[in-house]
Amino acid sequence: MLRPGLVTLSLAIFVPLGALAQIPDDFTNLKVLAPDIEKGQLVGTMRDWAGGLGVRCTYCHVGPDNLVGMDFASDDKPTKRTARKMLEMARAINRELMADLPTVEESRRHQVVSCHTCHHGIAKPPRQIRAALGSVYADGGVEAAVAEYRRLRDEHFAAGRYDFSERGLFGLAQTLVELGSPLDAVKLLEMGLEYYPGSAELNASQAMAYVAAGELDEAELALDKALSLDPDSRLAGFAKQQLESAKQ
Repeated sequence: MLRPGLVTLSLAIFVPLGALAQIPDDFTNLKVLAPDIEKGQLVGTMRDWAGGLGVRCTYCHVGPDNLVGMDFASDDKPTKRTARKMLEMARAINRELMADLPTVEESRRHQVVSCHTCHHGIAKPPRQIRAALGSVYADGGVEAAVAEYRRLRDEHFAAGRYDFSERGLFGLAQTLVELGSPLDAVKLLEMGLEYYPGSAELNASQAMAYVAAGELDEAELALDKALSLDPDSRLAGFAKQQLESAKQ
């Protein structure tokens, strides 16, 4: 447990002193937090919640960024009302479900879920990359999906908020082939190979997309590349079977 001096220092680092002075000493309309919570503990808790979503106080509270005249008690913003529901959900999970799981060996404490567990530092929780690109593809086609992948990768790769591994791209490419758009799958995989040129799986997936499109010469080139990278690739073996069947 942090000593009061350390709590004050921690708050000073994350909350400007001028803004901290705008926070009242007495609180009203507390429905999730204890009504007698200390100011330092409340501000620290709010800081953790804001960090979990990558937002500022004004995301839920009514008022300006400098907190001057901030109406902390107001429930006017839907985001604040939603936040209460999400916090109640997290507490129920921790209390009723997580407590029955084994403790974490390093800390000897139970695992818990928090805002960061789902949000990873952004207001809208990240979706599976296949789902995120799939919805963009439905609205704007493969070019839009490729652009969205690049944007998400540029913004979130370092923070690990999405799974940018080959399997997400392979899954979406497979779906596009099943929907009857194999050449769109090829374009998506071409982009993937820019990031993972040594991926036997993406080359094999591209071979299967070319087979579905009836472009057998291109399929053979992609298959040869996949096998040169990994002769034991199961996906390449499956692509080889498809190509041989298409040639008959």
